[in-house]
Amino acid sequence: MYLPEPQIIGRPSRFKIEPGELPQLDTACPDTVLDAAQAPGLVIRAASARGDAHRYNAQPRQDAMGLWRISERILLACVADGLGSAELSHLGAMAACDAARGLRRRPDEQFKEMAERYFSRIAEAIEEAAAVRGVGGGELATTFLAAVLEVGSHGSPHKAWLMRVGDCEAMVLRNGEWTSCFFAVPEGEVSSSATLALPGHADQVEIYETPLEPGDVLLLCTDGLSKPMRGEEVRTQLAGWWGEHPPSMAEFLWQLSFRARTHDDDRTAICVWRA
Repeated sequence: MYLPEPQIIGRPSRFKIEPGELPQLDTACPDTVLDAAQAPGLVIRAASARGDAHRYNAQPRQDAMGLWRISERILLACVADGLGSAELSHLGAMAACDAARGLRRRPDEQFKEMAERYFSRIAEAIEEAAAVRGVGGGELATTFLAAVLEVGSHGSPHKAWLMRVGDCEAMVLRNGEWTSCFFAVPEGEVSSSATLALPGHADQVEIYETPLEPGDVLLLCTDGLSKPMRGEEVRTQLAGWWGEHPPSMAEFLWQLSFRARTHDDDRTAICVWRA
């Protein structure tokens, strides 16, 4: 199948599409990561791509993602966005997603307490990664969002438990409309969560629980996607691409790679389609 250059939405980016020089790193940090999975009633596509600005400046992708099978009916999906102000934040994002697989069970009635313990363990893993480098944890600072996905059985509903620190976003596409799962900040105001990051704010976890109804699409993403989605044109285009059926892995990456002026950040998305 032939795929053309990524679609331009609005004004074109000021950067070239082609990657430039390789970053000077001692830890592998690929330009792009692609993944996918299926479970009864669920189809998952996931991609994390370096932004045009980082490509142009030979800087690493500061986003990371992870997909884990916790048990027969429990899956875990996570995305992380290393802070641009932290020199080694790409390592923090990777450490957070790697540590996320330490979850061993579904949330219960003490969801808030469980989320805080879970995020504290992830924060500790980031601190440990920083100590190995001989730097403070703040040099690896990253936002983080995790979704525990439960596959329903015997007529029980599919569910998602969402946990985040920072400004990674979770949205549900239902009947052609995107709805944020977390508190919506009024237009023109700045979200305070945008300044929060691990390892320093593990006790400030936002949580949300939602059923996954047939036809729903759950999107987890970093702000490299959520910011352009504030524009109606981008929201409509993605709803059109992702609303009817899951694309192939290659199509998903191509769709995620749309180009729009001023939106040149790393871009990570995990989409979960409920059949």
